[in-house]
Amino acid sequence: SWFCLCLEGYYYNASACMEGKIFPGIVQVTESDTAALGNKTSVAYENLHKKINKFFQDAFGNSLAKSDYGQTVINKVSTSSSARSGIRANEAVNVLVVNIFVQTTKYDETSVSEIITKALGDGASGIENYSKQDLCEYRGCKKNAGDDCSDGLQCECKDDLERPNLQVPFCLALASNCPDNCNEKNHKQCLQKDDGGVPECVCLPGYQDKEGTCEMCPFGYSGVDCKDQFQLILTIVGSVAGILILSMVIALVVLSRSRNKPKNIEEQNLIEDSFSSLKLQETGFTNSGADGHIFPKIKIAPSRDQPQNPYVNQRVFVETDY
Repeated sequence: SWFCLCLEGYYYNASACMEGKIFPGIVQVTESDTAALGNKTSVAYENLHKKINKFFQDAFGNSLAKSDYGQTVINKVSTSSSARSGIRANEAVNVLVVNIFVQTTKYDETSVSEIITKALGDGASGIENYSKQDLCEYRGCKKNAGDDCSDGLQCECKDDLERPNLQVPFCLALASNCPDNCNEKNHKQCLQKDDGGVPECVCLPGYQDKEGTCEMCPFGYSGVDCKDQFQLILTIVGSVAGILILSMVIALVVLSRSRNKPKNIEEQNLIEDSFSSLKLQETGFTNSGADGHIFPKIKIAPSRDQPQNPYVNQRVFVETDY
């Protein structure tokens, strides 16, 4: 199984991470199998996660805070040394949890703690004890008058703690293990490893290490060590799409102008002259009797000395004297 984790101060709701108001605390749970609780992918950790979430869902779901409750997040599981060594017994496990309500909730640390304490009364949940944690203590900030540390990005860190970068709402003990130049001015931050090892000084997101100096990522790259190429890919795709659209517009304009362009008069005259040269040439003599026909009509005019009727012979024949 899997579940979605949002950033600090946000809870998962309807496929989105919503900003909320946090109420940190510590619950004590008795578990028989504690050896594998250090592995977040183990079955034991998954069962613990389900047990704690069900308890808080039932606790707030049966109260007036039902509509304000968002999510419960497990931040840390602490077991005793004997439990980590593999001894299987009923061991008390301390779990640091953060209950997140809607940002506009009217509930505070005291009222939330009262709801949880009331739910612990029957003892059937497997949760033995709950203690609220001060929000300033949880964030590692100084508790000043009028400042309840609700804004982790604005609260002032304790003297022996510092915020790794401006986007982290926690103050951690990092300065003593990182060099003095590991600060925001030099585009660096000091990060604590998950395994609890020595903190490491690395470049801020958007910068990369160049021979000990954190330089801004080249155009198109971002993220930690400039490994995110999303901006570059977006720029290339946008440029190619723009070129294609511009080419289509130019082709459309040229095609439209070619269709509406008037015929060339000089070209038309040359075509007509060429066609006229293919006509039959005149013969050089006048055929007035042709009357426009290809073959002339032949007329035979009678002799002036002959009558019009060819059967009439005008010569005088001597009569025979019989």
